Amino acid sequence: MTTTASVIDRLKSRIGVDGPAVMATVEAGHVRRFAEAIGDPNPRWVKEAPPTFLVALAPVSLHLAEAEEYGKGWLNGGNRFEYFAPVKIGDQITATGRIADVYEKSGSTGTLLFIVFETDYVNQRGDLVARLRGTTIRR
Repeated sequence: MTTTASVIDRLKSRIGVDGPAVMATVEAGHVRRFAEAIGDPNPRWVKEAPPTFLVALAPVSLHLAEAEEYGKGWLNGGNRFEYFAPVKIGDQITATGRIADVYEKSGSTGTLLFIVFETDYVNQRGDLVARLRGTTIRR
């Protein structure tokens, strides 16, 4: 049986290691449907994408088999976005994610595993347009 310390050590060894890149084009129809879905009629979204659109455009998935050995369920610990430049219709976006931190904390239901991840979104010119920092919790 795998120990909790072993799981954490294996996850920590992946800190800062980029996962596979995801590439996608910002298409006008996709942006329009997204804006309709979130109920935002701002005319600005005819030429550029709403801020949280990037998650729908290029969702990054880091397979964390090690974390599956820890606990029985997942919780979303929240997300924080930083925006550096507008994402325009026609942009080619590349999203690359990585683990930024791993730690344990005691909670009311026992020990919890926190995994902090970062995703960088870069356009076709190589400009960083946004960064997502999120936390997943394994209980």
